[in-house]
Amino acid sequence: MDFETVDYQKKGAVAYVTLNRPDKLNAMNQQLHDELADAWADFRDDPELRVAILSGKGRCFSAGADLSDGAPENYVYPDEFRDITRTQGLYKPVVAALHSHVVGYGMWIALDADILIATPDVSFWLPEPQWGIATIPAGWFPKQVPWAIASELLLQAERVDAERAYQVGMVNKIVAAEDLMEEAERVAMRIAGLSPVAVQGMKESMVRTFGIDYEAIDAITEDVQTRVMNSEDRQAGAKAFADRREVDWPGR
Repeated sequence: MDFETVDYQKKGAVAYVTLNRPDKLNAMNQQLHDELADAWADFRDDPELRVAILSGKGRCFSAGADLSDGAPENYVYPDEFRDITRTQGLYKPVVAALHSHVVGYGMWIALDADILIATPDVSFWLPEPQWGIATIPAGWFPKQVPWAIASELLLQAERVDAERAYQVGMVNKIVAAEDLMEEAERVAMRIAGLSPVAVQGMKESMVRTFGIDYEAIDAITEDVQTRVMNSEDRQAGAKAFADRREVDWPGR
């Protein structure tokens, strides 16, 4: 699998997914969309990988969509977003290591992660209304961030800095730039040390039940719980607990 606009590496149980168009501030063109989708699919399907770290190379995480070719004359709404993990049924956790500008479509990719770690200079921004564009994830963001903050971003095209993002729960932690990847790896290794069946089952429950009614939640919970509680991971965990030792997770 060849990548140019994404730097995709595997180290043990951790996948490193790095946006790699630094000369274009990691602006999202079609090639980057496609390669990011391919990286997520490979991460999803590789049984050795348990967690991913998403980051951006160069001066910022992402400047958003690459609009250098202008707007299409006849717009057709895309019917799939393969570079958004939740559309791919990817239930392995993703840690986002964010720095500087997190803009437009790049912000959607960032908020698609599960754990967000930011440097103090991070700025979230959805400038699309300034150019007559309705940003595609407008329907998603009010489910991920408080309504008032989503309104600032979507309706006013205002920026939200790292400190405010932390205060309202958009990011998990703010760290110094020199500590960003170290902290992302610390979180990733913590996740990688837990039962992959349990972790992925809980993320699946979180994603599939988001915004639906109680009966539907209960049905999905029954499906996931039955699978996880009957897994080899669960048996290994129980035996390790009884023996008071670390667990060697079977991962099934």
